[in-house]
Amino acid sequence: MANCRIVNESVASAVADINNIASAYAQAGTTLETSFKAALADMEGDAKDALIDFFDTKIKDFVTSMESGLPAMVKGMAELLEANRANFENVDAQIAASIRG
Repeated sequence: MANCRIVNESVASAVADINNIASAYAQAGTTLETSFKAALADMEGDAKDALIDFFDTKIKDFVTSMESGLPAMVKGMAELLEANRANFENVDAQIAASIRG
């Protein structure tokens, strides 16, 4: 078995940082949406409608969604890291309890 070590506080801090990054991505996506639609605001015609539809159906969720877009993917990395941190903590506690009796 390979050597295994985790620094709980460092991992917990990284989880918090990654969650903040996910939120920042979602906010940046919302800013992108606002800016994009503001750029189209004075346009008229079918091309404007097509651009808005394209953004709303192909881009919006990817850049803004904490459930299914890029922010969700980053958040998922934090969740994976946190689950591993918690598993290490639990295993350490179980081993210590086993040793103690």
